[in-house]
Amino acid sequence: MGTTFHGPSPWPHITRAIRTRGSRRAAIAHLGQDAPTLLPLRGGDVLVVNASRAAVRAHLTSPVALAYYRDAGVRVLSSPELHANVIATDRRAVIGSANASHSSTIAVEGVVITDDPDLVATVRRFIDGIEEVTEVDQVFLDNTVAQWQIGRAVPIPGVSGRGQADPGFLPAKIDRMFLRHIIEFEPGTTEQQAWAAESRHRRGPAGPASKYQLEWFHHDKTDSRLRRGDVLVFISADHAWLHPPAVVDSEAIAIPRSRGAIGHLLRSRTDLDPIPVPVAEQILADLGHPNPGLRADHRIASPSLRAAVLQLWNL
Repeated sequence: MGTTFHGPSPWPHITRAIRTRGSRRAAIAHLGQDAPTLLPLRGGDVLVVNASRAAVRAHLTSPVALAYYRDAGVRVLSSPELHANVIATDRRAVIGSANASHSSTIAVEGVVITDDPDLVATVRRFIDGIEEVTEVDQVFLDNTVAQWQIGRAVPIPGVSGRGQADPGFLPAKIDRMFLRHIIEFEPGTTEQQAWAAESRHRRGPAGPASKYQLEWFHHDKTDSRLRRGDVLVFISADHAWLHPPAVVDSEAIAIPRSRGAIGHLLRSRTDLDPIPVPVAEQILADLGHPNPGLRADHRIASPSLRAAVLQLWNL
């Protein structure tokens, strides 16, 4: 392999380079909520991150990501002074600017990936030698949840956002909408605390702040068509209620110890109420869709029907 430089979009190269056997060590300053899709660590690995009060309050490091890695068996440590982004496997080292966040994937980043034994050993020693670290245990995680709720997002390119205002709840263009039956899932204590931390107010393009929340959607690997920006509309198992739309807010994330299940984070608005299915069907019929197919899982292919479904909630 040798030593190679990757930029301005190095994350596919980073992810591929660290999918190796043996223990991995990573010192990544900031983690977005979907860091596990970029930085696939496993039990026995070590992750040092800046999960200081300032970083969490600024929404630079997400409690969701911290909880995910802990549940996967990764030893997670926090260093309040950490600003480096380096990774070492048994045979390779990654040295560069990239935080583990979706924002980093759309920023201009640069990294060096090398299999030089001396550099690999040096990076491992650097990570092992980081001082003033704190173990991210349950007490620490509970505190990050509280700090996240107190703070507010500070958009920084490559770290937490594009550096511009929140574009709103729905994507500017909706090409993919799916109708799905609700799957009952009871998250563990850590998940409940972490997911609750992601519920917050954000100021939209105009008007008062709307309340949004993030929640898990768990499903089987055989249903892996979803991607970031897709819109899901859920129907209750008894076909009684049509729930307001939710937007897929992450790529697929493997769920630890779940026998192959995967999940996505969904972003939804808490100020929208479910609608009785018969009422929704009548409204859609009045809008020119007498057979909207609300009682079976499927992709809503018709652009006019997608628009009509959103109109149920004046979206």
